[in-house]
Amino acid sequence: MKNKKQRTLHDSLKRIYTVLFVLTIGFGAGNIVYLWHQPDVTANALFFCAIQYVVILAILTIPVLLRKRFMIHIPLLITVVCALFGFVTMIMGDGLNFYGRFSWWDSVLHLFSGSVLAFVGLWIISIMFESSSQVVLRNKAFLAFYVLLFGLSCGAVWEVCEYAYDAIAGTNTQQFMATTTASIVSAEDVPLCGHEALRDTMGDMILNLVGSLLVAIFVFLRYDKLMDMHQSAIEEE
Repeated sequence: MKNKKQRTLHDSLKRIYTVLFVLTIGFGAGNIVYLWHQPDVTANALFFCAIQYVVILAILTIPVLLRKRFMIHIPLLITVVCALFGFVTMIMGDGLNFYGRFSWWDSVLHLFSGSVLAFVGLWIISIMFESSSQVVLRNKAFLAFYVLLFGLSCGAVWEVCEYAYDAIAGTNTQQFMATTTASIVSAEDVPLCGHEALRDTMGDMILNLVGSLLVAIFVFLRYDKLMDMHQSAIEEE
């Protein structure tokens, strides 16, 4: 019965993965063609969109390459969750301009990203220490602390990338404009000044912290269950 449920979940995740792949290609091509025919579109805007779609396609294909070329098994659930997060962030957020339409879109995603990254960090450390007898995995306080720091540090790296890209491409991924929350801006948009210009960046990092903290608490409280799942995965391999 358990194996049947696992197969059903696996098949459902594969279908979601396929749908995300098809939608990414479709929306990517359609959005670039649409922007190309807009009279006021800039080269930076087109380059920004192209990079977005390249990144999400990489998220979708890298797990497959790692499994086939390097025999590194990335759980399908993690692959799908990361791909789904990339889709709602890049395709819906930037491609469909949800960042500009809904001011809360970015905040919700950063809260979610902290949790996703924390679980990715937990998976990484579990494959680094494959035996549950290892001291690292036996210390639930260390695991919870590691998960918290991993999610927070990844969020900080993301903010550094956003800052760099805004400086290079003239975008608004850090939402420092007073007149719009969209990533692609026009010459008429007005930037925020002083302390207000830091609001989005610091808010995003705080939300990453909260999301990572929730997962860290979950790891600490559900440690025994997580270790049972880890041991079962080792035995199945």
